[in-house]
Amino acid sequence: MPESLDIWKLLAGLGIFLFGMFLMEESIKKLAGRSFKKFIRKSTKGRFKSILSGTLVTGVLQSSSAVSLMVLAFVGAGIMAMENAIGVILGSNLGTTFTSWLVAFFGFKVDIEEYALPLIGIGGLGLIFLGKSERFSNISKLLVGFGFLFMGLGYMKTSVEELTSSFDLTTLPEYGIVLFALAGIVLTAIMQSSSATIAIVLTSLNAGVLGFNSAAAMVIGANVGTTVTVLLGSIGGSQVKKRVALSHLTFNSVTAIVGLLLIPVFTWTITRVLGPAGQNAVMGLALFHTLFNLVGVMLFLPFITVLSRLLLKAYPDKIKHVTKHLHHATPEISDAGIEALKSEVLHLFELVLL
Repeated sequence: MPESLDIWKLLAGLGIFLFGMFLMEESIKKLAGRSFKKFIRKSTKGRFKSILSGTLVTGVLQSSSAVSLMVLAFVGAGIMAMENAIGVILGSNLGTTFTSWLVAFFGFKVDIEEYALPLIGIGGLGLIFLGKSERFSNISKLLVGFGFLFMGLGYMKTSVEELTSSFDLTTLPEYGIVLFALAGIVLTAIMQSSSATIAIVLTSLNAGVLGFNSAAAMVIGANVGTTVTVLLGSIGGSQVKKRVALSHLTFNSVTAIVGLLLIPVFTWTITRVLGPAGQNAVMGLALFHTLFNLVGVMLFLPFITVLSRLLLKAYPDKIKHVTKHLHHATPEISDAGIEALKSEVLHLFELVLL
């Protein structure tokens, strides 16, 4: 390992970044109160509405996992239909790309310290002097979260840049993009945050450690890795929760395969829009993240109903018989039905007496 690579600076940057994301997510949830939940419930009737609401809420909350877990709860409670839940999940994948744009623009286009330190300073003072007010306390936490997000990104950026200053990139073996996609899956599954993985990928791309195609493959892997949170949330849950989790995994996996196959096409498109990849690599990767998720949404949109039926077959509702005798009777034989009814009434008396 090169001596100039400060591993603790890299880990500190990652930790500060994740802590900033946590503060942002928690403060926004508390500031919003129940409004986001009401918005999702009222704005998910129909495919386009559910996709749009999933995109908007994820873009604001900065967490597709939080939105997906919210959807699991709504579906499990019978508040949201299966098809609408799939639509929200499709939209959440599109909404999570907002993080890429936020990091790509503010993290690499402006002086990070110029924004990070004032945000942390103002937010920290706000917590001290205005902490008694729950609203101002959460606003202060939001500012601190933003500040930590940029500061953590700054630490990661400088630590990776120090690595490239003394490391000959030509000595790196040319691995296939599938391996980079697997790395993105593993990183996201471990950290439980696709945003953190994408931040690492963006800093590595900016420093020249990763090529554009390799970085794109890792972003695709991060999209698949984020499904782990929802899969864990569905363990031991109802059948409908398992359907939602499987739909998330199915969408992200199929979109990942399509994205890997179309990387040359996306690269050509991005080059036409932003110019040569080397000049705007970071912004190009953010655009790639949005494009391949948008293609995935358009690909699945006509098949939401079909997917819903397939998931119903994969995880059918478990039939629970409330009665002991009556459900065995058939309407064609009335005498048997009458006897079953008598037995059922007697069984009910026994249960009441016990």
